[in-house]
Amino acid sequence: MSGSTIDKDGDGVVTESELKIKEETLELELREEKADTQRSMAWISMWSMIIFTLGLFLPIFSDGRINALADVLGLFYIAQAGIVGAYMGVSAWINKK
Repeated sequence: MSGSTIDKDGDGVVTESELKIKEETLELELREEKADTQRSMAWISMWSMIIFTLGLFLPIFSDGRINALADVLGLFYIAQAGIVGAYMGVSAWINKK
């Protein structure tokens, strides 16, 4: 972080207000990056449930194999739905504040 990016008025002196503006900008950028990552996680979880469900209907999986994996499949759906639900719930809660 060079002084020229923080020194907005170009006088060669970095003031407290310039530092505060830079810190606030950095915090906003980090919050936005975190929100984008969480949104991506929720979309990937949702699409993985859809693709996985469609894949189970393909004839390459036998009924016996699907029945044997029923407990694991249930946990998979619960975990993925939990990620999507948590994202949607927290997003709604934050937007309500």
